Amino acid sequence: QVELATSGIMTTFINIKELDQMVYTALKNIGYSDEDARVMTKVMMHAEIHGNNQGISKLYRPQDMGFNPKAGELIFENETAQSVVVNGNQRSGMVALSAAVDKVITKSKATKFAIGGTKNTYTSTGMLAYYASALAQEGMIGIVMAGSPEMVAPVGGKQAVFGTNAICFAIPGPAEGPLVLDMATAAATLFGTISVKAAGQSLPPGVAIDKDGNPTTDPTKALQGAFLAFGGYKGAGLSLVVELLTQVLAGGAIPGGGGPEAHVGTGRKWREKSWSNTVIAIDPSLLMPLDQFKARVAEVCTHVKGSGPKVTLPGELELRRRDANLKAGGLNVANGLLDNIRKLAGTKARL
Repeated sequence: QVELATSGIMTTFINIKELDQMVYTALKNIGYSDEDARVMTKVMMHAEIHGNNQGISKLYRPQDMGFNPKAGELIFENETAQSVVVNGNQRSGMVALSAAVDKVITKSKATKFAIGGTKNTYTSTGMLAYYASALAQEGMIGIVMAGSPEMVAPVGGKQAVFGTNAICFAIPGPAEGPLVLDMATAAATLFGTISVKAAGQSLPPGVAIDKDGNPTTDPTKALQGAFLAFGGYKGAGLSLVVELLTQVLAGGAIPGGGGPEAHVGTGRKWREKSWSNTVIAIDPSLLMPLDQFKARVAEVCTHVKGSGPKVTLPGELELRRRDANLKAGGLNVANGLLDNIRKLAGTKARL
């Protein structure tokens, strides 16, 4: 392990396998079962290796993991040959969504189209590309949407209504792997902001407001106020659509219902603790042979890449980070975050 400064932040380089084991042990010590801890470790480490902020930063504040000792078994509701709703029964959002993806893969292989939803969880599902890529690796077009509690104010508003409401598309075709577009509809995310706070940095302008509706770059004030949608009205409109196709469609809590003004950490969805996700798998062979579709996708992607010297495809930068991290065999982790994980795992803290 080597300590160094990365962009002004003191970090420690740590072996991937060692970090993986440490994260798993930390989750076990928080109280998660062996099965749930393994699922969650896979999701979080996938994000970390790809340089996505939906990774191990979730352990910076263990209370944000939302462990519930009274959580029950997953319940599969409204199940048909092409659909299912996974009632998470207060288990981890990552566990419920992973189960939904597994169900949707099986159903789509048999019927060429399947849709699944999750509800009754209240923790982050992590990097959506992890789930959508699993669908694309099976030859399906994967669409995954994540609803979440009140964190984002609509244009012209000063209180949180939407979640960060991420959406991800994974499309098979390119030789290096599926094309993956994974994006939040918010200009900032909860765990991204927590990561900025942990690093002692500021948010960029125009992504958050404080509790009084004033623009702020202070991550602490943003966490007491609300984030903004990206792209103004367009981003807010897309956030609304994701809200309707997750929280509403899958049966989770919806915003409103009276009560005090909502900010990050408050509101009906926070109170009812039922956040929803939606998973859709489409077999391209419904419209054309899979091989033909994949070849056409690859041709378009190659043309886009060749249209200029600085063009990057969605997900390309994450793949570069993944390859570099795997080649190095380790990751640079902020010292404050690493100390917290070590404490949770019961290992010796950094001296």
